[in-house]
Amino acid sequence: MSTSVIRELLLLAATLGAAAIDVRTRRIPNALTGAFALVAIASHFPEGLVPTLVAVATAAAVFALGTVVFSLGWFGGGDVKLLAGCAGLVSFPQCIALIAYVLVAGAILALVAAALSGRLVALVRSTLAVTIHGAATESGKLPYGVAIAGGSALYTLSLLLPGLRLPV
Repeated sequence: MSTSVIRELLLLAATLGAAAIDVRTRRIPNALTGAFALVAIASHFPEGLVPTLVAVATAAAVFALGTVVFSLGWFGGGDVKLLAGCAGLVSFPQCIALIAYVLVAGAILALVAAALSGRLVALVRSTLAVTIHGAATESGKLPYGVAIAGGSALYTLSLLLPGLRLPV
């Protein structure tokens, strides 16, 4: 089995597991994200020092940016750590496409959750408020591990079906 196939399977297993836990507990455990990040980085060891360091730098950059997003209250800490592990696994520049798919999946999740709870209009107003004023008028807690898993699945599917690739 090729290294890329093993990485895709690891990506799906880790994110689907995290999503299941996140739905049940609204948390993604540090043990899961920490172990995943270590395995993600270790998967680059056979390729040599430079690819491993690129993967570490990719994970660190996503973690740093995610920390800013966390401080704004848009993501939970477990979501940031999971996404950083995912970025380290796929490394640069593939992490750009992965994050784009996660954001698409997150938007779909937010729309579906808002529609099911009768808050779709409120979500649209809040989104406009963020766009115009930089501040949300309402907050909602979503198990964003689901969006990370969905985005990871879309990313993996796009590798198999090039017609689904986002132009990033």
